[in-house]
Amino acid sequence: MKPHQLQRHLAQLRGWRETAFIMALAERAYPNFALFSQVTEFSGEEVVSSCLKRSWTALLEKAPEDRYVELLDLLEENVPDQEEYDSYGAVSAVSFCETLEQALLSQVNIDKRRAVDAGQNAFDGVMEFVEMTEGEGLSEDDLVRVFNKSPLIKRERRFQEELVERLRKETAPDTHFIAGLRSLAYDGGVSNIGISLNDE
Repeated sequence: MKPHQLQRHLAQLRGWRETAFIMALAERAYPNFALFSQVTEFSGEEVVSSCLKRSWTALLEKAPEDRYVELLDLLEENVPDQEEYDSYGAVSAVSFCETLEQALLSQVNIDKRRAVDAGQNAFDGVMEFVEMTEGEGLSEDDLVRVFNKSPLIKRERRFQEELVERLRKETAPDTHFIAGLRSLAYDGGVSNIGISLNDE
């Protein structure tokens, strides 16, 4: 699938499909948040992790808007303050929370399309990580070549393409389908930037 095709398909996602797409992006980024929480002993870990799980449940149950508002309030109260932490881990943890927030907002403010921006933000996060870890001191041309060869960037593209294809074919978010999406996003516990809690 070419980049413009992916963008077009994302722009066409509506309702539960759009929410599920962004939820899957959050699920994939969750190990980044979990590792940050372990390292820093972040006090909001349990609440934020619960919000992620309850968000999937709300989608399955076709929950009313009030449920999503409640989860948004809980999430907002427990997002790490990035200024308090001098580490990239805080950046990736906050990025996870922002993605989860967008998933919840997609069920509160349904008129605003969010999938395209969420997908692009996920790509940008991976690219920033690759640049930080592999691109120091490189020229712009050399950096582009690093991006083009990066397994993490290729992996992110394959993931988003597979996710969109599954969503376009499904008529309703039943338990089996959602379990499949979460398994796809989980990918053996490896996050979008290659972090695995299993290695700890």
